[in-house]
Amino acid sequence: MSDVRLFVKAVEVGGLTQAADALSVPKASASRQLKRLEALVGHTLLHRGGGHFGLTGEGREFFSTAKDVLEAVDQALSQLSNTNEALTGQLRVSVPGYVGRELLSAHLSGFMAAHPQLKLTVDVGSERVDLFREDADVVIRVGLEGCEDLVARRIKKQPLVLCAAPSYLERHPEIKGIDDLSGHYFLTSGPERHAMEMAIPGVDREHVVRAAGVFRANDPELLLRLACSAGGIALVPLLCARSAIQSGSLVTVLPSFELTPEELNLMYLPARRNTRKIRTFVDFIFKALEQA
Repeated sequence: MSDVRLFVKAVEVGGLTQAADALSVPKASASRQLKRLEALVGHTLLHRGGGHFGLTGEGREFFSTAKDVLEAVDQALSQLSNTNEALTGQLRVSVPGYVGRELLSAHLSGFMAAHPQLKLTVDVGSERVDLFREDADVVIRVGLEGCEDLVARRIKKQPLVLCAAPSYLERHPEIKGIDDLSGHYFLTSGPERHAMEMAIPGVDREHVVRAAGVFRANDPELLLRLACSAGGIALVPLLCARSAIQSGSLVTVLPSFELTPEELNLMYLPARRNTRKIRTFVDFIFKALEQA
């Protein structure tokens, strides 16, 4: 249905790019969605390229029917959206481990209390949930990788911090600047690089230092435990490290060096943007995390 909606909107506004903007669809996926629809119906629906954009004969026939069908669907969705009936069924949400523990856990009880007949399932820690296979209804991810065909809304920016145990720092040369990080051991969830390279995401640019060793894991909690046991310098979300820093178990490394924050994005399928339970959950989460 999302492919049909994109096609109809493209005809109405006169272009795929404009349609993608109007529907909050990533521009990179608009052409792919149209090709998928044309493959499904077995005809070229739009003339495009060389500055020309318009309906083919088959596209003109399809547009008339498709527009009527979408109007009927939108009317039905509107009627459902305006109902006062309680939310029912199941809502499946997938989130990274620390987001579930540190951000969502304080708010989910309020959502469940407001919608007691809705079965909420939260899958914590899954790396790549496929919404198209209906592994989940909503996902929260760090960054925008793999969201070309999804509606992606940024929840918030999450500050990062470099931190280490005092006992680790006592055994190594003093760190006064970014260049002094060379030769240290690092604990990170960042992408794989050359064996002994560590990327430090500064707001000015990415700084690559030659490390003595790099340990990678997708769980910030594991990285923090290793850091507390003097295993190296951890690059983790500040939200996860704050209590350890406040207790003195860890100290901030280069506190005046500004790191590029992570972006937390909430994603769902374009075709389900009007699904009442998804829209209700999305609105709740954005409101709950405004001040978190």
